[in-house]
Amino acid sequence: MKNITIKAKLILLFILIKVIPLLLLAYIAYEGVIKLDEYLRNSTKYLFNQSKEIILNTANASIDDSVKNLDKKSQLAIERLSFEIAKNVANFLYERDKDILFLSNIPLNKNILKEFYKSKQREIIVHGEYYYDEKSKRWKSSKRIKSIKRQQRKAQLKDNEKEFNYTDPKELKRVKIPIYKE
Repeated sequence: MKNITIKAKLILLFILIKVIPLLLLAYIAYEGVIKLDEYLRNSTKYLFNQSKEIILNTANASIDDSVKNLDKKSQLAIERLSFEIAKNVANFLYERDKDILFLSNIPLNKNILKEFYKSKQREIIVHGEYYYDEKSKRWKSSKRIKSIKRQQRKAQLKDNEKEFNYTDPKELKRVKIPIYKE
């Protein structure tokens, strides 16, 4: 060590004082980055799994609520329709009761009964005659049905444009027939 010049000794001293601690610091930083990366990956996976579980639970709860609400809405619609049909049948029967009470209070003869029968008429829809075609396994009309071009309409609200399918009803043949027919 005595033969080394001061210049070489200063360079060695500089290396020992500056470079070795710098290398040691770089190694410690590298190890810290690796551990930080591992920690971030683990915590990210944990947060991802937790978020996924929360989203799935929320989605399942929303689906269950939607199904329950749609079932309830369908049930209410069916109950309302059943009530309307029952009300219409009851009104029809009440009218027939009134007719019977009316007829029981007047002196009857053939002309009065004919006029009464003619005055009590209802409108029905006539669909035409159909037969079953064995080859196609379908019901077919004996008459050629004219196709009616329907007018497609657009939704009034922008939100409904995607799923809105309104078509005008077809013209159906209607005939009045007597209610009391023997």
